Amino acid sequence: MNIEQTFKNAAALQEAGRWAEAEAQYLLVAKQLPNAAAVHWNLAVVRKQQGKWAPALESYRKAAKLDPTTRGADFSIGLCLQALGRMEEAAAAFTRAAQVEPDDPVARYNLSAALRELGRGREALAHSRAVTELAPDFDEGWLQLDKLRATLLPHWHLPMMNDAPRNAAYQAAIEAVVKPGDLVLEIGTGSGLLAMMAARAGARHVVTCEGDPMIAETARRIIAANGYADRVTVLNKFSTDLDIGPDLPERADVLLSEILSSDLLSERVIPAVADARARLLKPDARLIPEQAGVRAALAGGEHLEKNFFVGEVCGFDLSPFTALSPRMGRFDWKNVAFDVLSPTFEPFRVDFTGSLPTGPERTTLTVPVTRTGRCAGALQWIWLKLADGVEFENRPDDPNPASGWQVGVYLPDAPFEVQEGATVEVRAFHDLHNVRLGFRG
Repeated sequence: MNIEQTFKNAAALQEAGRWAEAEAQYLLVAKQLPNAAAVHWNLAVVRKQQGKWAPALESYRKAAKLDPTTRGADFSIGLCLQALGRMEEAAAAFTRAAQVEPDDPVARYNLSAALRELGRGREALAHSRAVTELAPDFDEGWLQLDKLRATLLPHWHLPMMNDAPRNAAYQAAIEAVVKPGDLVLEIGTGSGLLAMMAARAGARHVVTCEGDPMIAETARRIIAANGYADRVTVLNKFSTDLDIGPDLPERADVLLSEILSSDLLSERVIPAVADARARLLKPDARLIPEQAGVRAALAGGEHLEKNFFVGEVCGFDLSPFTALSPRMGRFDWKNVAFDVLSPTFEPFRVDFTGSLPTGPERTTLTVPVTRTGRCAGALQWIWLKLADGVEFENRPDDPNPASGWQVGVYLPDAPFEVQEGATVEVRAFHDLHNVRLGFRG
């Protein structure tokens, strides 16, 4: 059989989906025609169909080298590298493919996926947006965009902005603290809401910093649209990277921040405030908030237990499975009923205007039981003193319909009985960045 006929047979086998037989025939042709780009390309295709990613990669690269004008070479090479887990190389190949064909949504989609795997979420998001613009009916593109948005901009941002009691408390504090002519430094721009409040309250200028480039740019647009671009400057930097001179004209009169997580500390508010006080603020600078605390109460109830523990189900004991779950969770208290079994207690309080913690702290609290029941955990929320006479806390029994801060629950190994008048010992710990409550015994 001559080479031409062997090639036709290989093509027919490929058309029929008989990949292994087609591969064998293409290999025979490749021995006779080692410089035929089309042969190596087809060999790569049938190898890819069999999941032979490394041989397919070798064949695609041979075809591209023999004919640099081969359409789709970088994209196909990227697919092989992606399947082999070589994401850096895959991203580079998909980047070349997207540069050659910028209007190809599939190349952009795969580039976005590779960048996402590499932890380069912002770049991945930009390409995912391009995918949905180029191909509005490409469902996979929308799905990937949603996943990236969920990772890069968690949903809690939106209820936080709509948290009316929080907003009212911050506005009252800003109006009480900010004086005409003040230079205000804000850490964590977010939407720009608090920075605009400070400008409206009479600040000479507000410098607000935001580490996330996408959020920073969105905040700039919001601030400009609301008419404050001349009095509010958004810097795409972390506060620890700011300097007097290039970023702030002088030390600030007021420090404004809301880098407060649901457990109070996870957004690293303590080191950020400590650094700002040391380098960026005047000695007599005013701070919003002034103080913050971690607050908690013992709680129980069937609904709480059903959400965080498992026991007998359909006549089977599944309780060992509870041990696999973390001893801390967060929940929407509006959908999970609970019984409060103790007074509010405060494991930790931070005075941002005073001496800040420089290392881990731990304590043990003896908590009185005020209601007989089964303790399923310690509910946890935060308290803020924003200014004299202005306080806020996201208590779990507050009917506030929208809040960016979720109630936490710290769990024992299993629910336990408590009696009114008795006490429960609770261990509390923080390492400046995280909080943990646990039960002694």
